[in-house]
Amino acid sequence: MAAGPVSGVAMQLQEYFDQLAPTWDKELTPERLECLGNIVKELGIKPGYHVLDIGSGTGALLPFLMTELGKEGRIVALDISAEMLVQAQAKKFPPVVGFAQADALAIPLADGSMDLAICSSAFPHFSDKVKALKEIARVLKANGRLVICHTMSRETLNRLHQSIGGIVAGDLLPDEFQLRGLLKQAGLKIIRFEDRPERYMVIAEKSARQ
Repeated sequence: MAAGPVSGVAMQLQEYFDQLAPTWDKELTPERLECLGNIVKELGIKPGYHVLDIGSGTGALLPFLMTELGKEGRIVALDISAEMLVQAQAKKFPPVVGFAQADALAIPLADGSMDLAICSSAFPHFSDKVKALKEIARVLKANGRLVICHTMSRETLNRLHQSIGGIVAGDLLPDEFQLRGLLKQAGLKIIRFEDRPERYMVIAEKSARQ
């Protein structure tokens, strides 16, 4: 799938993650993978679903998503980093998985084509969160869902990004009140909010009227 347009800020972020890609899987501890697997199991994914994995990285979520989908459905693994996608594609996932290099602000998919969009460890990096959420809402079907998740709490994640500094220093998760406002602007409504020391998960639903 062709790459979407990338802004200047996004280009810097792309270069940042390109450099991290070769060693990214070393960050995926058994505990983090177990957490991600449990999150996916709770999403009620059905065979035949079309799932968009935004900020898919090296493909950490893909095995869990494929387990839920079986041989039916479709997964689009989207990432701004070409090198992250190179690492993912080297794992030889089956044809149910397609790859797209693109910014979340310009998703190269048709309106209403996805049942579920999941942003695992990606949402804070969106340079324009409202625009990204509107793009995600655009590609979701009516009553489709968006999942935002991390393998740590909001407070821990924000401290981590601030300690890393540089281009990700300001890439923070908004608080619940702010997030509800951002989602509302995109026609999405939170139906589950969870912020615990070991994980953060938000599920939002697209209005059937959109």
